[in-house]
Amino acid sequence: MSIATTSARVAPAGADRLSSGVVGVDDLLGGLIPGDNVVWASDDPRLFSVVEAALFRSAREAQAGCVYVTATRPPSTIERELGHDVTVLDARPRRQHSGPAALEEALVGIARHAPSTCVVVDGLDAFATRWGDAPASAFFGRVCPRLFDLEAIAYWRAPRPAVSRRVIERVTSVTQCVVELSRGRVRLAKAEGRPLAVQGQLLRAEFTAGGLTLAAGHALGRLARGLERVRRDRGLTQTELARLADVTASAISQAEAGRRGLSIDTLLLLADRLGVTVDEMLTVAPPSGYVVARRDRAGRAAAVTPLLDDPKTGMRAFLVRLAPGEIRQPPRPHKGVELVLVARGLVQLELGPDTPVLRTGDAALATTVPVQSWRNLTSEPVVLFWILRDAP
Repeated sequence: MSIATTSARVAPAGADRLSSGVVGVDDLLGGLIPGDNVVWASDDPRLFSVVEAALFRSAREAQAGCVYVTATRPPSTIERELGHDVTVLDARPRRQHSGPAALEEALVGIARHAPSTCVVVDGLDAFATRWGDAPASAFFGRVCPRLFDLEAIAYWRAPRPAVSRRVIERVTSVTQCVVELSRGRVRLAKAEGRPLAVQGQLLRAEFTAGGLTLAAGHALGRLARGLERVRRDRGLTQTELARLADVTASAISQAEAGRRGLSIDTLLLLADRLGVTVDEMLTVAPPSGYVVARRDRAGRAAAVTPLLDDPKTGMRAFLVRLAPGEIRQPPRPHKGVELVLVARGLVQLELGPDTPVLRTGDAALATTVPVQSWRNLTSEPVVLFWILRDAP
C-alpha cells in the first residue's frame, strides 16, 4: 500500500484537526491536534522541506498563519521557496531574533495574536551549536509548552547526527510527537494523545517527484524492532539472545536487521525463556505507563466529551459542558462509583432524592446512587468532569 504526500486534506478525525499534508502520517496520527509540537529527526535533509511545504499548504487551506524560523538561511530564500505570505523570523547570528529570549518572545507573541498558527523552526542543530546543548534544550522546554498552550502547531527540524542524542532525549520528554526517518524508514517514536498501537509504528519511505511516499511496514520490520527492544531491555547481547532461542547469533542479527524472520517455534521458545508473551515481544514500543488525552478547548456546543473511555482500565473520564440554564442527563447508565468535579460554574446534581449544589472546585462522590442529571444554575457556561470507576 503506497501513500503519497497530498495537498491540504482535513484528517478524518474531525474539523478541529489539521492535515499534516502527508496521508500516511495523517492515517497514523489522525491529523494534527491544535498544540502539537512535532520533532522531525532525520539523517535525510529532503524530509524537512517536503513535510514543511505540505504543512504550509494545509495551513493555507485552513486559513491559518504560517511562520518560519530560520537559523541559517536568508529570509529571502525561505520566501522564495515557501511563499511571500510566510512570516519569517531571522534567528541567524547577530540578527533580530538570534538570542533565545528574543526568539521566544517573538514566537509566543505571534501565536498569541494569531490563532491556529503553523510554525516551522529550522534550527535545533544550529541552536545547539551556537548556544550549547543545554541552552538549546532549555529553549525548547520553554517554547514548546507555550506554543502547545496557545494551540499553535509547530514543526521542529532535528537533523541527525548534528542534533545529539542527548538533545533528542530532552526534547522527546517534552514534545507531543517525534517522527524519525533513517535508512528509508519512518518511525513514530512518540505520538502523545494517540492510540498506543501507533507508538513505534514503522513505515517504508520513498521520495518521489510528488513528494514523500509511505508504505506500511511489513511484519519483518515489526519483529526487528520488537526483538531489539526486548533484547536491550534485558541487557542481552545478540549472542546471548541466540543461545536462549537455540539459534545462531547470525540468525538474531539478520532478524533484527529485518532481513529474515524466526519460526513460530523459535518465537514461542524465546518468549517462554524471557518470561514475555509473543505479543509483547512483537511490540515495537513499550507501554509508557500513562495515557494522555487531547481535546479541543474552544468551548463549542455543550456536550459530554469522552476524555478516557477504555473499559480495560476500569476508569473513564468525561468532560461535560453545560450552556446557561441547561439540564443534561448522563449519556448512559453506569454501575459503579461516580465522581463529579466542577471546574467552572455553579451546578446542581440530581442524586436520587437529593439535589446538592456544587461551586467551582467542589466535588461529589456518588458511591451507591447514580448521577441522574447536571443543571447549570447560572447565565454562564459550566464545565465539569464526570469520572467513573466501573464496578468489579
